[in-house]
Amino acid sequence: MTMKQVFLMAAPILALAVLVSLLINIVQVLTSLQETTISAVPRLLAVGGGLFFLMPWMWKQMCHFTLQLLSDFHPYIR
Repeated sequence: MTMKQVFLMAAPILALAVLVSLLINIVQVLTSLQETTISAVPRLLAVGGGLFFLMPWMWKQMCHFTLQLLSDFHPYIR
């Protein structure tokens, strides 16, 4: 249950980072620019923007998970 929540929270941000990295790498291959800052800065900006826009959803998911976890201890007592 906890690992499912971790994957649910991390998947959109990781997918965004992978997508931006793939696009930047394609552009670098086509233009022969192999500068590391060209790939790092857009990826950081995309992840930061994704976190900014997904934060309300992530906050709601974490609150729901925490309330569900603290309201019923029966599955964890076994």
